[in-house]
Amino acid sequence: MSIIHQFLSFLLLPSLIVSTRDLCSVYDPFKVLPEHNKFQIGGSFPLHESDCTTLRPDVVEEIVAIQWALTHWNQNPVNNDAKLGLYAGDTCSRSREALSQSLRFLDSVGYHEPAECRTTNTGPKLLGLICPKDVSSSISLGSILSVSDLPVAAYSPLAAAAMQGMGVPNLLATTPTLDVFIDSLIRVLSSLRSNLVAIVEDKENPEMTHKVTTQLREADIHVAEILPTDHPLLTRALNDSDSTIIVSLLNKTMLFDTLSRPSINHIDKLWISIPIEGEALSTQQQTSILPDQSTLELISIQPRFIELPQFRDYFLRVLKNNYKSYALLTTYVEQVYGCKGDSCPTDRETLMAKYTQARTAEAVIRMTYAFAAVGKIIGGDEEKYAVCEHATSECTTLIMNELLNLDFVFGLSDPSELIGQHLRFFRSREGVILAEGMPIEAIRISNGGENIYKVLEYRTAKNPEVISSPMKPSDTRFRSICAPFRPFCGQCQTVVPVNSARHFLSVPQHYPLYLVALFDMHEGQSCNGMDNTDISLPMAFVHTVWTFKQRFPQLSVLQNLDLGALLVDTCSSGKQAVETVVRAESQCFRFSQAGRNITIVPGSVFGYVSSLKAQSGQSLRGFFSSGDANTAFVSIDSEQLRHSFSALPPSRTQIVALLRLLNHNQWSFVTVALAENDAESLGLFSHFERLAHESEVCIAEVLSIKNGEEMPKGGSTNVTLIFSPSRLAASFIESSSALIHVLIGDSHDFSIHTQKIFPGTISVQPKDIVYEDFKEWAASTTPLSLPEMWFWSYIEKKHECALSQSSKFVYGRMCSGDELIDIKNLGRMTRAGYLARGVERLLFSLDAVYRKLCPQQIGLCAEFYAKGRKIVAETLAKAKAEDEIEIFEWMGEEFIPIGNWTTRGGLRMAKMSRSSSTPIVSHCTPPLCKCFLDRDFFQRPLDDFSLVESSDVSTGSYIKRQPVGELIAYPSITDHLTKGIWRRQPHNLVLLLIVTFLLIVAISVLLLILIKIYHRVVKGNQSLGITLLIGIISLYSTSYFFIFDPTDIVCRLRATLHGLSYSISFGVMIAKATQLRNAETLGFANIIHISFWNYWLLLFFIVGVQIALAVRWFAEPFMASLTSNGDMMCSLGREEFVLANIYVVILLLLALFLNARNRNIKRNYKETKWLFFASVACTLVWVAWIVSYFIVPFQYKDATVVIALLSCGSILMAFLFFPKIYILLSYEPVVVEFKRDQDKLPAHLFEREETPPSLRRAISPTSSTNGSNGDQSVGESPSGSSVGNYSDDNGPIFTTIMRKKKARSSDSGKDRSPTHSEVFSPEPSVIRCQSSRSEESAHHLPMELRLVRSWTRQIDLDNSECNRTKWCMMRPRGCHPDRDCTQGYMMSVVGNNQLKVEMFAQSLVPAVPLQYLAIGFSTDKIMGGDMVSECVVSETGVEGGEVFLSFNRGKSNDRVHFDDLEAEVVYSDIRSSVVNGRISCTFIQSIRPQLDSSHGGRIMDLDHEYYIFGATGSAQPDEVNPHDLNRDSFYFPLISEETVNPSLVGNTPFVHPDSSLTRITTRKQQQQSPSITSPRPPVAASSIILSLLTLLLPLTYFIF
Repeated sequence: MSIIHQFLSFLLLPSLIVSTRDLCSVYDPFKVLPEHNKFQIGGSFPLHESDCTTLRPDVVEEIVAIQWALTHWNQNPVNNDAKLGLYAGDTCSRSREALSQSLRFLDSVGYHEPAECRTTNTGPKLLGLICPKDVSSSISLGSILSVSDLPVAAYSPLAAAAMQGMGVPNLLATTPTLDVFIDSLIRVLSSLRSNLVAIVEDKENPEMTHKVTTQLREADIHVAEILPTDHPLLTRALNDSDSTIIVSLLNKTMLFDTLSRPSINHIDKLWISIPIEGEALSTQQQTSILPDQSTLELISIQPRFIELPQFRDYFLRVLKNNYKSYALLTTYVEQVYGCKGDSCPTDRETLMAKYTQARTAEAVIRMTYAFAAVGKIIGGDEEKYAVCEHATSECTTLIMNELLNLDFVFGLSDPSELIGQHLRFFRSREGVILAEGMPIEAIRISNGGENIYKVLEYRTAKNPEVISSPMKPSDTRFRSICAPFRPFCGQCQTVVPVNSARHFLSVPQHYPLYLVALFDMHEGQSCNGMDNTDISLPMAFVHTVWTFKQRFPQLSVLQNLDLGALLVDTCSSGKQAVETVVRAESQCFRFSQAGRNITIVPGSVFGYVSSLKAQSGQSLRGFFSSGDANTAFVSIDSEQLRHSFSALPPSRTQIVALLRLLNHNQWSFVTVALAENDAESLGLFSHFERLAHESEVCIAEVLSIKNGEEMPKGGSTNVTLIFSPSRLAASFIESSSALIHVLIGDSHDFSIHTQKIFPGTISVQPKDIVYEDFKEWAASTTPLSLPEMWFWSYIEKKHECALSQSSKFVYGRMCSGDELIDIKNLGRMTRAGYLARGVERLLFSLDAVYRKLCPQQIGLCAEFYAKGRKIVAETLAKAKAEDEIEIFEWMGEEFIPIGNWTTRGGLRMAKMSRSSSTPIVSHCTPPLCKCFLDRDFFQRPLDDFSLVESSDVSTGSYIKRQPVGELIAYPSITDHLTKGIWRRQPHNLVLLLIVTFLLIVAISVLLLILIKIYHRVVKGNQSLGITLLIGIISLYSTSYFFIFDPTDIVCRLRATLHGLSYSISFGVMIAKATQLRNAETLGFANIIHISFWNYWLLLFFIVGVQIALAVRWFAEPFMASLTSNGDMMCSLGREEFVLANIYVVILLLLALFLNARNRNIKRNYKETKWLFFASVACTLVWVAWIVSYFIVPFQYKDATVVIALLSCGSILMAFLFFPKIYILLSYEPVVVEFKRDQDKLPAHLFEREETPPSLRRAISPTSSTNGSNGDQSVGESPSGSSVGNYSDDNGPIFTTIMRKKKARSSDSGKDRSPTHSEVFSPEPSVIRCQSSRSEESAHHLPMELRLVRSWTRQIDLDNSECNRTKWCMMRPRGCHPDRDCTQGYMMSVVGNNQLKVEMFAQSLVPAVPLQYLAIGFSTDKIMGGDMVSECVVSETGVEGGEVFLSFNRGKSNDRVHFDDLEAEVVYSDIRSSVVNGRISCTFIQSIRPQLDSSHGGRIMDLDHEYYIFGATGSAQPDEVNPHDLNRDSFYFPLISEETVNPSLVGNTPFVHPDSSLTRITTRKQQQQSPSITSPRPPVAASSIILSLLTLLLPLTYFIF
């Protein structure tokens, strides 16, 4: 009973506290403190769930088990000098509390005490820290323990794994760790003689998976697949996997869920489960985990636990006797047994029925005894005891060494279940100190749980003890061996990822061998075009591979051997084709398809198939003909090359058959129509040209046919041979006048592209060998029956619909899935038939080698992997190519065979339908033709006699002759300008004058802007604007090269500068549009900042592309030539010149698109509006130029280019620079002056980029250039001497601001009356703030306007009369204008027809140059149709506020433009201020303005009921910007709740104006008083330039 009483005292304090429902008390630690205990262990335990109320029964048992073990130890008299205590803190399953409780324990034993402060430790010594069993708490604690030198103990597998993952040193574990289970797995696989597995994981712990694969790899065990348990195709992937053994890293719950799937438990494979949480399957679970009729077999690797009946009896006895007295036990009983109060069971049998021993009970007992045994050893040795007086690294090393040397035997005083067992430890491969003798079992379950037996027993030790059962003969079917050339078998140290959109594996899975086919499915630089795609070729390849075994069932080909058919899209690039082959032969490459990663290993590709044409095909043929690839290669080329095989009859065979046909019909004089851009046609023609002489066939002429050009009318002979693609052949036949047309190559399918009937059309073609079942399959194939992306891409292009969600945005509609290909438009499919025949030959060669090297035919053998590929290539090379040629005649609807030719049988012909009683012949009799001039004169003397031709007739060669001679140029530039042919055309002189004039204007504008920048009138980064101006100058300069004669260098500059100057101009427009869009999106946010360099990088890229495109014009050998009459001309045709500017057109359209979207942005003086107008105008100019360029006569085409250049340049100048120049010339700099001895300077007057004057020496922006370092003030002379008696210490401070120019009196002696805050005088523009400086100090400043302002300390507004004599609307309500108001609006009637408006608001953050306050009068609460009075105040407050009347049209605001007299009638007594971050504005507004016009109904009388609006925001000089739209913002507009009649506010009654008074009519007064003139400012140089530019603009457009 002493043990029970000790346990009850252990639970007493927390139990009583918990009973008071004080949840905070759960964190009070449990302590076991025996008398005279020398040592202490402790830690944190998740006793409750995270709610701190739900108990965790297993943790309660663990703590009781530790206390039970301590009781056995401490009550043993032998251990009186080594008693051990316990500290247990509850964490409520929270990682933060786990850290806190652990630190509290360490503090209680003095672990954190500094070494200098340590004294003799008379308390218990620290032996170790127990880490919590849950993962999150262990990870949190491990982050600290990883840098601490402290013994740490783990009794749960999850805690041990977490501590290992965090790199915690000095770790002790009394539970099997993950590496122990994996070592057991390795022993099981060894007994099965297997080295290949597939892994199923839960994706929650990738580090654990990586650790497992690393340990397996070190044991030479390979991983074929790593699949998540929620993979949508998990069953298929596992079935297709090479591995017949599946290893799962799942907890028990997920294991049951996964194996319960019918698709999983019917897999005929072996499943091995690893208990990642240290769980074991109970006897009942072992029988129920696999359902009946399951074909899956399971091996469960699990720990074996021992039962502790003595501990069970002790624990149940405590529950029975004390659960009503202690809240903790009460909670345990109620939670476990589901009862309340007296209804809870009290008999032992009922308590035992639901009792389940915690699986970690044995582990915590062994951990407790391990620390106690080590404590006894240390306590018995004075030297060791002195080392561990304090918790130091030396003590930790001592403890860990003693654990490794420990050999403790449980005695009679210890738990009876452990008597006689040894407690020993060893260091594992991971550096963890593990307990020896922990048993691990491998239980095999089969036949749905009917057969259960142990296959392996494993006991932990440095040299583990392993007992395994002998392997049964049935186990051989689960033998999993990694075959060579597999990606997961150690062949791939590095894997190269490739584009998954260009690699397509039919039926994606891993295969032992692959056949790679290369196709030109797409074309173009972007690899998106499919106009010339022959879809029959990849379909023939896939169909042949799929049906090969079914087509020849009697031969039993390729038994037990699966092949992967890999299609690669080379994008019509020879480089990509060669790279694909080289990569497959030398590197492992990976691509993703259908959610799986497919890896191809070098050596696993046994052959290549190519259907490439043109240059890409030639590059690949050259690679294989060199013999670099020791692999079979199949192509469908008519050229038979070495180291490759083509089933298509060679080109020579086809040409021989053609020549026999010509000789048979006496067609010895023929015309050739040749598509020079088609490589296959050129190849056939080259053979024909070479063999024609030997067969006595004369080529009269060669007609070149090209796409987009007018077709020739036909030759001078009766027979024309056509070497071209089918589309060109159809176009040529329609325009040809020949009697007989002979088609060779792809021209056979000409009927696809024309509906006309052409009798006398003959076709010479290889024999048709396409299988009929392939034609039927191709005609019936839909995206649903062939779900492969390359086929879907073709269907999407042809039917213009989407088969995937990613393509829906492109086509706008989804396909039905039943779309078919037009089999008729595929033509004869000759190439597809011979491609299939070549693939069959390759597969037969593979089957022959497979039978020879692997006679058993149960899969690939080692001998095949060693030399199989080479023998396959050699076997294929011996295959014979086809040689039968068929001859057809077109009968109006189809081709009818009329003959054939073979190498052995020769030509066999039937009678042609085109023949009449007199056969059509085509002869050439010398000397009337010159076909045989190179023959021997003595054998054919007449062949050397020919008539002299007067015209340029083709010699029969298809190669164009290049011009030979010197480059066309003038002797000097002077001769070019004075004697050039350009002077003959009068329009050139007019254009030259206009270009020069506009160029001078553009340069003048550039100089004006540079001067303004120098004087700081223009600030900020102006590089894009200057670049645009340079682009305009380039446009004007380029015009010169189209006016002067086209020499060679001029032609090169034409082609280069034309596109370059446009690219610079349009590139700047794109960059500016992007900049303004970003500014509108980000606003004034200072958190997100886009560097100006980003826009420059964009511009550099745009211009760089144009430069790269223009380089080719300098590589052309000749760019100019002479016409027959001696005139110079550029060799660049009209089409070529327009096509060379396609990139410019793209830039223009992009600029138009961006500016169209940005056109309503009002930033930067509505620059987006001008950009939009300029883009539209330039687009119209380009459309007009392109049309006129092709229409006008040849001599005027250069003039159209010049006009377009001048028009675009002038448009850009007019729209983008003239508005800015107007604003630039309408503002002036004003210098603000401050005195140094001023107590507090208004630092907000200074520019934001400058340092406040109170923090550094004052610098005047106008004189900072005088000193070398910029530190010289205005008061200093360049030499350093001061002016007058002024020194640097007492000198004033100057800063420059911008203000709008205002009219000044011409009479300097009479200043106009000052307003409330301004006095004008003809002196330099200086704003003085309590300054006593002499007037001479600012004599050098450039302006003549002095502005004097008195500064106030607070806003002079009174809200005390609100709701009495004033109407008020403020945010928040009742705020004070000078303290806490964010916005406020007040008004009252102060006189006859006078309404005083007072507005104030907090300055915007961040500050803006101009801020407005506006009050609106509306008949409803919705913006639109409202009159607004807006007051615009500058950021510094130096400028007096300006009041404008505007009108809300919908959600936009338009100002009403008053003249001076009208403005004085509507508004008067305007005052404004900026004080302490607050702005205010007051003015008097006429209630009923006495004007003769309401300006379109936008001026409303204020003697009616209105809702009052109040708003504030940033402004521009000519308009206001939109207010804040965030309803939670302080700056969101205010709206009155009720209507207000402004004329009735206040004590002063509103008096209607006398109707007899004449309303003010501005125009009449001006006519009646011509003598009254407004004062004019002095004319500046910039004004003269502006006037000049204004006059030049109409002249420019008049000329155009």
